[in-house]
Amino acid sequence: MRTLRRTASGGAADGTGTGHGTALAALLTATFIGGFDSSMMLLAAPTLQSALGASFAQTQMVVVGYTTAYAVALMTGGRLGDVLGRRRVFLWGAAGFTLASAVCALAATPALLIVARVVQGLTAALMLPQVLAIIRASLPPVVRRRAVGLYGATIGLAWVAGPVCGGALMAWSPFGLGWRALFLVNIPVGVLIVAAARRRVPESHGPRTRLDVPGAVLLGAALFLLLSVLGGSLALPPVRTAGALVVAGTLLAVFWARECRLQARSLSPIVPPDLLRRRRFGRGLAAVLAFYAGNQGFLALLAYYVQDGLERSPLVTSLLFSPLSAGFALASAVGGRVPAHVERRTALGGISLMAAGLVVFAAMVCWASVSLQLAVLPGALGMLGLGQGLVAGPLISLVLGSAPLADSGAASAVLLTVTQLAHACSVAVIGTVFGTVLGGDPGDGTHSLADHARAAASTTLVVLAVCALAGLLVHRLFSGGPDGAPAQGPPPDRAPGARGGGP
Repeated sequence: MRTLRRTASGGAADGTGTGHGTALAALLTATFIGGFDSSMMLLAAPTLQSALGASFAQTQMVVVGYTTAYAVALMTGGRLGDVLGRRRVFLWGAAGFTLASAVCALAATPALLIVARVVQGLTAALMLPQVLAIIRASLPPVVRRRAVGLYGATIGLAWVAGPVCGGALMAWSPFGLGWRALFLVNIPVGVLIVAAARRRVPESHGPRTRLDVPGAVLLGAALFLLLSVLGGSLALPPVRTAGALVVAGTLLAVFWARECRLQARSLSPIVPPDLLRRRRFGRGLAAVLAFYAGNQGFLALLAYYVQDGLERSPLVTSLLFSPLSAGFALASAVGGRVPAHVERRTALGGISLMAAGLVVFAAMVCWASVSLQLAVLPGALGMLGLGQGLVAGPLISLVLGSAPLADSGAASAVLLTVTQLAHACSVAVIGTVFGTVLGGDPGDGTHSLADHARAAASTTLVVLAVCALAGLLVHRLFSGGPDGAPAQGPPPDRAPGARGGGP
C-alpha cells in the first residue's frame, strides 16, 4: 500500500497520495466482505439449519438467495453507477449491505433470514460493480494496474477465507453467538467502509441519461431463471427445466433487441451492444467464462472430497483451503506489478501451474493413502492457487482495458455477471459429474463412502483439467490480434463527466 501511495502522490482526488491508498483500501474491503458473505455459507449451512430449525430447502435458499439476487441485479447496479455517480451508488450499496447484515444476525426465523440475505445480495449488486469502475475511472494508469492485481488477490482471499474464517469463527463462537457472529462482523467493517469512501473515493460517472427500467426487468427475469436452473435452486423435472431455459433465452433475445433500439436512438441501454461487439471484450469474456468455470466447482469438489472421501471435519476442510488462498493472493499481488507486455506469458504460465496442481491432486486421489494425501495436498493446492492468481489479474485488466471509459460500470457489471454464470455452470456441471459417479447409495456395503468419493473426485478432476485447457486456448485467442474497436477516449483524469473528490 505504501508503494501505491508513493506512486499516486499528487494525483489523488484530494491532492494527496494518501487519498488513493485510503480509497483503494475502502474499495478492496468492500470487495472482500461481498465475497466472504457468499463463500462462508459453504460450511455454515448445516449449523445454521440446526440452530434455526430450518428445512433443507430453506437452508439452500439462505445460500443461493444471496448469490442469485446479487447476480440478477449486477447489470442494473453497474449501470446505475454510470448514470447516477459511482461513488454515490457505492455508498448506497455499502450502507444497505451493513443494515442487511444486522438483520441477518438478528433473524429469529428462517423466512426472515432468507429475506435479509436476498436484500444483502441486492445491495452487494449496487456496491461491488462500482469497485472496478472507480478503479478504472479514477486512478492513474500505474496505480490502476497494481490495484487490479490487489483486487484479484482480494477476490481469491474472500472466496477461500470465507470457509476458513467462517469455520473458525463458528468453532470459537464468541459470546455464544454461533452463526450470528458471521454476520455481526460485517457491521463495524461496513461503517468503516462508508466513512472512508465518503472522504476519499472520488466521484465519476458516464453520460447522464435515464435508466432503462423495462430492460432491467427483462434482464433480471432472464438471469433469475437461468441462474436458478443452473444453480439447482429450482428443482424442476427435465421438461420444465428445458422450458425454463427456453423462456430465459427468449427474454434475453427480447432484451437484446431492445438494447439495440435504444443505442440506435442514442439513448442509454443497460448493456451497450457496442460494448459486447468489441472483439477483445467478447474474447475476454469467453476466457473469463472458461477460467471461472472450473474454480467454483473445484471448491465444492474439495469440500465434499475432504469430508466424505478423507473423512475429515469441516474445520480441517476449511484449513486445507488456506494454501489455495495464500497462493492466489500472492500471485495476484505480484501479477499487478508485471509489465503489460509480458502479461500474456504470465497468464499462460499461470494456466500451466493450474494444470500441474490438478495433475498432482488427481495422482494423490487415485493412488495415495489418506495420510500421504493430507501431507501433499496443501502443496498441490498452493500450486493451483498460484496459477489461478497469475491468470486472474491480467484477465481482468485485459477485459476492462478493452471497454470505453464511459461504460466502466456496465463493463464491470458484465464481467462480474459472466463470473457468476461461470460459477453457476461450474457447480451444476461439477456437482452433476461428482454426484453421478458417487452414486445414489454410496457406501452400499461393497465399497465404502471413501471409495466412492475417490472415484467421483478423480473423474471430476478430468473435467476440471478440460476447463483449464479450454482457458488456455481461449486466452491465446483473446490475446492475439487487435481489437478493431475505436480508441477508448481520454485518460481517466480528463474523462467526460468525471468530477473531483468527495465533500
